[in-house]
Amino acid sequence: MNNDISKLIQLEFNLKNCENDSELFYSIVNQTIEIIPYEQAILFGIDYSSKLKVEAISNIVSVDSTSPFVQYNIDLANTLLNLYLTDEVKLVNIHDLSKDIKEQIKEYSPQNIVWIPLKTIKNNIEVEFYLMLFRNEIFTKKEIELLNYLASSYKYFLFATKKNSFSTKLKNMKINNKYLKYSLLGIVLAMFIPIKMSVLAPCEIQAKNPYVLTSPIDGSIDEIKVTSNEHVQKDKLLVKIKDIDLINSYEIANKKLDTVQAELHSMIQAGFYDIDKKSQISRLETEVKLKEAELIYAKSLLEKTDIYSKVQGIVIVDNPNEWKGRPVITGEKILLIANPNEIEIKIMLSVKDALFLEENANVKIFLDNKIFETWNAKISQISYKPQVSPENIVSYKIIADLDDLKENENIPKIGLRGTAKIYSQEVTLFFYLFRKPITSLRQLVAW
Repeated sequence: MNNDISKLIQLEFNLKNCENDSELFYSIVNQTIEIIPYEQAILFGIDYSSKLKVEAISNIVSVDSTSPFVQYNIDLANTLLNLYLTDEVKLVNIHDLSKDIKEQIKEYSPQNIVWIPLKTIKNNIEVEFYLMLFRNEIFTKKEIELLNYLASSYKYFLFATKKNSFSTKLKNMKINNKYLKYSLLGIVLAMFIPIKMSVLAPCEIQAKNPYVLTSPIDGSIDEIKVTSNEHVQKDKLLVKIKDIDLINSYEIANKKLDTVQAELHSMIQAGFYDIDKKSQISRLETEVKLKEAELIYAKSLLEKTDIYSKVQGIVIVDNPNEWKGRPVITGEKILLIANPNEIEIKIMLSVKDALFLEENANVKIFLDNKIFETWNAKISQISYKPQVSPENIVSYKIIADLDDLKENENIPKIGLRGTAKIYSQEVTLFFYLFRKPITSLRQLVAW
């Protein structure tokens, strides 16, 4: 007897120290066996649609609501709920059940069942749970009386947990205080305040209409004579292409021309003495012209190995050392020359944030190296098709022009990065705050 009392005290102590609903449910179905032996215990609760749902099953960590075993127990519990209308602990009489339920009991569980309602209402807080115990042996009268006592303890602990839950506190919150009423009214009205829609996106200062230096011939880069951000004047040597083969071609063309010219000169001299030689003079003259054209072409290619700047500005080029020995084809871009006074802002805006994107929208630029300075700009171009950004985000490429280049007494340097805040049409504060949740909900339910 003393042993049973100590077990009962220990069980109540364990239930008292449960920190949340899950721990309490788990303890009820798994620790009751210390007082009353059984093969299976199942605890039911009420969901938001006022239907029974399985909260916990003994010896099972998580409940699969779609399993046949759980569905069987829900059907059985609904039958017992309609059969026993009182809140007393009942020993289930199998003969009172329908034929289908009897067949399912034979398949899924022992036939000795105890139905334990755990219902209470206090201070407008309603607690409704049901516990079912299954075992092969018949429950004794003494065990039923003990279960009545346990039921009262379980009701208390379930009520205490329910009372301290957030949903119950919210439901029972009193709003009689006039200041609270005015505060809630103010919050509701504030949701209709018009506010400019805005989104943030990474941006970069880039050159506007830069001069693109391309390779005039096929070859390989020998050396790039300038560095990135270097200011160059017009006719400055920028790139040198390897010219060994072209020099050899030029020398060979020059030698061939000399040879043909010498042969033509000899033929003209011989023509004074031999009339037959004169017939070859016209052929050699044509051949001389051809060799002269080949020499001119070889010289023009040789001259193209040195590429000079046609404009002045700032050089924009990747690591010049990595260009050494790199093969290039005709028309391939090597570097850019930009006017530092002609700049624009490139913005990569994520597709999911491009809700109200429109041209001429106002933009505010925040550069990483200018903490306390901002620049105002306007969108001038929006790409038609999104592309993958360097951050692997599908984004629209947007170009914006600064309203005033010297807004902060200096012109932002090409290559600087920062954040762009794009403003769009006016929306309510509610939509501004809950735009992303609403978008996610629409994508989830296809609304």
